[in-house]
Amino acid sequence: MVLLKPPYQYVIDTSALIDLKNQYPEKIFPGVWERFNEMCDQEKIIAPREVKKEIKRGDDELIEWVETYDSIFLEPCDEEIEIFQEVFSSYSTKEIEKHSTGPWADPLVIASAKHFGLPIIQQELNDSRQFKIPSIGKLHGVSCIRLIKFFEDEGWSFGS
Repeated sequence: MVLLKPPYQYVIDTSALIDLKNQYPEKIFPGVWERFNEMCDQEKIIAPREVKKEIKRGDDELIEWVETYDSIFLEPCDEEIEIFQEVFSSYSTKEIEKHSTGPWADPLVIASAKHFGLPIIQQELNDSRQFKIPSIGKLHGVSCIRLIKFFEDEGWSFGS
């Protein structure tokens, strides 16, 4: 029996969702949001449930958006949990303690991307001295792209 592969194409991090909202507000860039939301409707963009929890700590329109697109926020499967443990061990004790008081999506974002073999859409800068998604992702063979590269890879163009 052949199992169908999910339609997933990208894993998105909280940083990308926040920057999408801030740098490409829907009232100014409706085409970006129409295409982005369509990809979410088609389950081409996913995120672990922890991303939703991080967003819900805020108090803006993204909270309503994550409720509308609840289906993209997935519970990790057993394989992702195993990968998460491996990824989690890449972080320093100091970094783990810094995130101990609330939701922390980064290790699960990386685990999900590794499990499904997908790139991460994120907005953190790649600094090997910091424990950010690009540097930890690289340690685990996961590629990261920024929003503008995502738009380019999807062939999105908005203009006259």
